[in-house]
Amino acid sequence: MYVEINLNEARENPFSPAKRTLEILRVIDKAANDSGVRGLVLNIGSFPGSRTDLWEIRSAVEKFKSGGKKVCAVITSADIDTYCLASAADKIVMDELGTLNITGYTVGRGYIKNFLEKLGIGVRELRYFQYKSASEMYTRNSMSAADSSQLNDYLDDIFNNTRDALKAARSLSDSQFNAVINRDFLYSAKEAQAKGLVDYVGGTEAVKMAIREIEGESIWNFRLYGDPETSLMGDNSSYKPSNPGGLFIKSPIIAVIYAEGQTDMERGMNIFALSKIIREQADRISVKAIVIRIDSPGGSANAADYFAEAVRYAKSKKPVVVSMGDVAASGGYWAAMNANHIAASPYTITGSIGVIGSWFYDNGLNAKIGMSLDRLSRGEHADLYTGFLFPYRDLTAQEEARYKSYILDLYNIFIVKAAAGRSMEPEKIEIAAQGRVFSGKRALEAGLIDSIGGLDNAVRTARELAGIPESRKARYEEFPRPKFFAKLFRSLLMSSGIAHNKADSTFVFFADKLLNNTDIRYRLEKNGQVMPILPLDFSF
Repeated sequence: MYVEINLNEARENPFSPAKRTLEILRVIDKAANDSGVRGLVLNIGSFPGSRTDLWEIRSAVEKFKSGGKKVCAVITSADIDTYCLASAADKIVMDELGTLNITGYTVGRGYIKNFLEKLGIGVRELRYFQYKSASEMYTRNSMSAADSSQLNDYLDDIFNNTRDALKAARSLSDSQFNAVINRDFLYSAKEAQAKGLVDYVGGTEAVKMAIREIEGESIWNFRLYGDPETSLMGDNSSYKPSNPGGLFIKSPIIAVIYAEGQTDMERGMNIFALSKIIREQADRISVKAIVIRIDSPGGSANAADYFAEAVRYAKSKKPVVVSMGDVAASGGYWAAMNANHIAASPYTITGSIGVIGSWFYDNGLNAKIGMSLDRLSRGEHADLYTGFLFPYRDLTAQEEARYKSYILDLYNIFIVKAAAGRSMEPEKIEIAAQGRVFSGKRALEAGLIDSIGGLDNAVRTARELAGIPESRKARYEEFPRPKFFAKLFRSLLMSSGIAHNKADSTFVFFADKLLNNTDIRYRLEKNGQVMPILPLDFSF
């Protein structure tokens, strides 16, 4: 029997729960230990997972294969990360009309200093740490040397990790790999097959042919995990992770909590509600350990610290393990640092221990739109936040000096708390601080995390710390619970096809982009606030 792991999402069905990475990993683990399962059909399709999700699934597939079982992967339109997941399989099948696009990795930042000047908006960067570059997009036209240095290190790490994986999986020499990525890079299915990047071209029949080659015989019995409507093998017999426990057996519970978005009390991670969940799970006798998946570029220091205190409280009751997603840096790292154990993927952006502020002010905007301001004040700085849309003036030298003093104080608090959370000397944390971002590999070397691993590794570590033997099954409960109407509304939005009609004016187009940028909106709302934050649209 083969199990098809169908990673395609059924977006047209608003009532089907979103597949969590943890469940996918659990299904693969169950199949690995199921004597009736000979192999997997990994139907990657349009899987919307992040780079870290893909790496975690790849690691699970490699572990599955280590037991002597086989895997056939199926791709349609694949980039380098999707292809890297597929490469873990014994054979790769590619859809006849598919596209393989292996272009490598790049990092790009948009810089809007000149645009803000044209609008009449001034920005002062309150930056006092070498690598804390979160405001550069507003104050520069290109990367600073420090930002370029840290991002180059990160790109080297993730590129080398993917390159080594692909070379080993597809038996590519250095020259062959360089030709694949630097010369041809874009492949049709037939071209990919000719270059030895995939093994078969087609659909269901091609998959059966690949399995016949792998096994030396035809396989007719298939089970399915995932959406039946987009299944390749056409078998509706479901294959799900086992339900531990029974009528008279109470299995220990591991609470898995997802913390995603900026560190904000009511938005993003919704830290007020999430911290309550963490404390509640810490107080439940049946919960033996807590795993927290953090995906956050930071935001409010108060919110991040509120979350970190909830983690510290939970740790006093039972083991707490943090699994870092694509980004867990700045305030996202602050939120994680009190856990018993922190795991990250090689691709995780983490660290960025530092704080920064931005001061947006009117530098001619009101005059352009015909607004004027008159004021009466008591106090030397009473008018600091006065103005339409933005404060009407820049900071004075004295005011900036006060900001600098506050920023240095907050930075020192971050350093001391990180040192306490990681059981390190503040001086060692300082070496890895100054706002510098790290890949998972470099974060491990710097002592900011404890291991390279995914969500399944975090769960395994939580089990070990809680003293749950491998022979005993555990139940997993995920939080926050899905909300029916929120899921329905999201699905309707995704399927509505609603699009914005933009005016032809270039200025209006870019103004719309500016106002709808998540990072800019958040920064304007928090104007003048000092925050442990990366650009909220930090992406590669």
